[in-house]
Amino acid sequence: MNKAKIFLKKTILSIFNIVYKIQLLRYKKKRKKVLLYTDSRGTEIDSFYKQRNPYFSYIKYLKNYEVVYKFCPHKFTSILDFLDYYNNSDEVFDFVILHCGIVDFAPRPLSSYHSMLETKYSYLVKRNWLQYFLNREDFLCDYEDEKTLQFMTLEFLENKIVPELQKINGLIYVGVNRVLENWDGNYWRKRPSCINQQLVQDQLIMSKVPISIDFCDWSDDDIKKYTVDNVHYNGHGLEHIGEQLYRILTK
Repeated sequence: MNKAKIFLKKTILSIFNIVYKIQLLRYKKKRKKVLLYTDSRGTEIDSFYKQRNPYFSYIKYLKNYEVVYKFCPHKFTSILDFLDYYNNSDEVFDFVILHCGIVDFAPRPLSSYHSMLETKYSYLVKRNWLQYFLNREDFLCDYEDEKTLQFMTLEFLENKIVPELQKINGLIYVGVNRVLENWDGNYWRKRPSCINQQLVQDQLIMSKVPISIDFCDWSDDDIKKYTVDNVHYNGHGLEHIGEQLYRILTK
């Protein structure tokens, strides 16, 4: 992406964010506060101006709340980034919507694993968690001539991450759907053959936190209807998630 396009993208996104926050000023009464923290699945991605844009997310279903939103703030937006942000925030939230995990759970080539590890290194050192990420040999399938592994092992997730999530009052976890083997959508290449190993970690979190949105019952047709590439949602998929969040919050 050239510099002119990057500048245009940032400018458009800034304008959308300013307009959205001005619209929120219409609401005078005190409202409950929600933190919405997502990876790249939180908004549509098929156009550059839709990425990280609140108008192309499910945030409209939270209009009765004061929402602090963080749409994919990092290249590899991880549950680690969420914990770092949440634990260092001075704000008090009534609800916390966590729509992260696929970056942590999906099998990735070793080169990608090391690139991601480099971006999380200082936080892992600070939390004394780095030992879980060094000298790994829990490889899965090969992908494009590289071994793959998940960024977070099941052991690390259960022993370190889940206890952190269980401390958060009002947490709502948004899960991961399976990936179809015979359909790629608009993704330009095949995904690893072991991609659905990510569902093991996903199900672990949902079994440990009180409120979650589970996509395990999505049929093949649902996945094609709601996603553009087995992972990222189209407008219909985001509306589907927004409606479920609305039902949970209004209960």
